[in-house]
Amino acid sequence: MFTVLIAGGGIGGLCLAQGLHKAGVDVTVFERAASPDAFKEGYRIHLDPDGSRALHSCLPAERFALLDAACGRPPRAFAWLSEGLDELLSLNVAAPDGPPDPVAVHRSINRFTLRQILLDGLGDRVRFGKELLRYETGADGAVTAHFADGDRAVGSVLVGAEGTHSRVRAQLLPHGGRTDTGVAGVGGRLPLTPATRHLLPSQLRRGPAMVLAPGGVNMFLATHETAPGTNLPAHMLPTETGDYLVWGLSARREALPAGGIDHLGPEALRELTLDLVRTWHPHVRQIVGESSPSSLSAFTIRTAVPVRPWPATTVTVLGDAIHSMPPSRGIGANTALRDAGVLCAALVAARDAGTVDGRALTAAIAGYERRMRRYGFAAVKASNRALSQSVTTNSVAFATSRAAMRLINRFPAARDRVFR
Repeated sequence: MFTVLIAGGGIGGLCLAQGLHKAGVDVTVFERAASPDAFKEGYRIHLDPDGSRALHSCLPAERFALLDAACGRPPRAFAWLSEGLDELLSLNVAAPDGPPDPVAVHRSINRFTLRQILLDGLGDRVRFGKELLRYETGADGAVTAHFADGDRAVGSVLVGAEGTHSRVRAQLLPHGGRTDTGVAGVGGRLPLTPATRHLLPSQLRRGPAMVLAPGGVNMFLATHETAPGTNLPAHMLPTETGDYLVWGLSARREALPAGGIDHLGPEALRELTLDLVRTWHPHVRQIVGESSPSSLSAFTIRTAVPVRPWPATTVTVLGDAIHSMPPSRGIGANTALRDAGVLCAALVAARDAGTVDGRALTAAIAGYERRMRRYGFAAVKASNRALSQSVTTNSVAFATSRAAMRLINRFPAARDRVFR
């Protein structure tokens, strides 16, 4: 019997499970968290055309329609702003001409809601409280997964989708891992009300924005605004409903306290952020000052180390387990979803070919891994480059970059041709 075991119930793992289940493949997800209630994160997530296509391919039609209805106002542009909130450059995220593709579009959705949609319909195929410790592969390719509670499961294929601390990746590719980028920061969330909406730069009406400031500091800003008429099941709504702004300030470690910031509480993080933006536009300082204290948290940005091709087996990995990347281009989750779509298609094709022995499954996984390494580590490289450019402390390079942005922005027709 063809059985797929997935370690990790994140976005990529659940998308893969949905696709396999839709195709009639026996699949079980093993999630370390005790229950779905452990996932309270409700921040906005950006779905790009790659992520949208993968979700469309894996989800049943009615569930994709539910996802489509759950998305907020779609982004139409991305802007770069100065610390005074002057526009440096604004780019359309989609070609302005021609009919839009109903599937391969940019979307904005609440992360909690997306997760609930991906859990919907899987039922007991998702088992909670199952922390994978290790696996064993038999001579026939069958994989036995061992869990912290002493339980075990046997499958034809094991997929490590447990994120950056993947036990599957650690055993399969012990030389693979992550490295510190030297960048850390603070994130927060501001509820959008009549009293706070006036603080938003006008560019946010069209999509996210990045504030680029001297000294290696930047701030990402994005709104999530519910589309009129959205009516979702109550269990798919986050605890904090309503429209909101999410922001994330990133800085090189030299600009941060010597002892690091992971141990700081909400008020200390707020004071640190206010100090870093003290010369910025007053509205930015007010956004930070009025953000919900419970929403403030510190983060450290690490990135995957590229891994050379390895011999394929019936054990593989996807998403952050293999190619985690900085959030500087907003493509990490989308790349994980793309993994899920590619791997699902490969496994289903092997099943449909009439043979699912270890050799056939290994060949299918080898094809997936060849593709995944190519686009996955290209995404890591692009994200690392974008991060480095956004937190440069080279004053000459910074000034030159901002001047170039302003110049390009003065000629919309040429700008759109260059960046399309």
